[in-house]
Amino acid sequence: MKVIVVSNEVIVPTSPTPLELKTYKLSHIDQLIPPYYTSSIHYYLYDESTTITQSKMTIKLKTSLSKTLTHFYPLAGRLTENRNTIDCSDQGVQFLVARVESNLLDIIKNPVIKELNQLAMVESSYVEEQLAIQVNLFDCGGLAVGVSMSHRIMDACSLSSFVSHWFATTKESKSPLAGPVLDSAVLFPPVDSHEYTRNPKYPTVHVPLKNLVTKRFVFSSLAIDELKRQVERSRLVKKPTRVELVTALIWKCGTMALAGDRKASSVAFHVVNFRKKMVPLLQDHQFGNLFQMASAVASYDQTADIASLVTKLRGSFGKIDSEYLKNLTGQNGFEIARGNFKEIRKFMIDEGVGVVLRFSSLCRYAVNDADFGWGKPVWLSMANLGDENCIVFMDSRKDDGIEAWVVMNEVNMQKFEKNDEIQAFVGYSNRSTRPSCRL
Repeated sequence: MKVIVVSNEVIVPTSPTPLELKTYKLSHIDQLIPPYYTSSIHYYLYDESTTITQSKMTIKLKTSLSKTLTHFYPLAGRLTENRNTIDCSDQGVQFLVARVESNLLDIIKNPVIKELNQLAMVESSYVEEQLAIQVNLFDCGGLAVGVSMSHRIMDACSLSSFVSHWFATTKESKSPLAGPVLDSAVLFPPVDSHEYTRNPKYPTVHVPLKNLVTKRFVFSSLAIDELKRQVERSRLVKKPTRVELVTALIWKCGTMALAGDRKASSVAFHVVNFRKKMVPLLQDHQFGNLFQMASAVASYDQTADIASLVTKLRGSFGKIDSEYLKNLTGQNGFEIARGNFKEIRKFMIDEGVGVVLRFSSLCRYAVNDADFGWGKPVWLSMANLGDENCIVFMDSRKDDGIEAWVVMNEVNMQKFEKNDEIQAFVGYSNRSTRPSCRL
């Protein structure tokens, strides 16, 4: 796949940001997030029923981005020296257009993960920017939009809200659009933090380690239903969710791959979006980083029991409840949040836990259906993943299944992908021979 950047512009908001909004304060949770980029890519086939060409659609995307930035004004700003505020002086967003010498369907049918990074470039020149867009024009007429965001300012739910708003504006939606709620710093007051000041130790552009590989594992709805039947037979847990089931399966098989012959304990960290757990509830368009990490610990013997792992996961999710979140907004909120994020280091170093796996999910987010005029995306992928033993879930494009994007070093990945249960459930279809797992 050959990708050639043909233009690079800076898009600024349609209307200037008012003087009283020029300084956007990060919340105390934002302050704890390293300033690096994560990227998503949204793929669309050319709609032959429309007369809108690639070039016309690119112009529409550019124009609507300018309008959208008026509402999401911090995204057009720049991170300040202390990295605790955004200077919202409408400096703008990088907008790249690239030609891709390939057929979009070929990319989707047989994706080469390394090559996908070319569709959402993040250059070192963007170091203080919050957002970078790359529109990729395929030979077949299809189009892919790469969106790279600074995790310092927003989480996956905020990204979904932004993309959905932007695409709806492009489509000229008749429905009223919900703008972002930009008061997270009121809910979670910032502190005088020096967690991530400008320092080469904390690069803004996330550079994947050379010995890491990313692979995609697709679990169909049939496979998940079969896993659910097997787990429910244990009677340890009722109505396990898709995410709980696939997390438990990967937790078990990942532990086997990483622990090897050692009978090491294992911990699974999972991102929990707490917007719907707050009292009163927060809307999906509440902007910022509004998540905490749930941690579930299992001994080596316990990791062989998937139903038990589902129970542990559900218990860890339940700890991030309204009472916990009430304390998170309180006087000691910053210390609670910092302690939550430092749990990973605690388990890896202080507690000596052998295996640490980190999970997050983009399943059920509105961005999966974002339509800018060419229908819903035929696929959504990730790029620029570089954290070892990190797993990201996304909705499968074929059915109600899940795609798991797994990052491991080369040796552990070889062990993981050859695991009998991973092979069985990834290859599962409606057949008489069903996979079995120890429950």
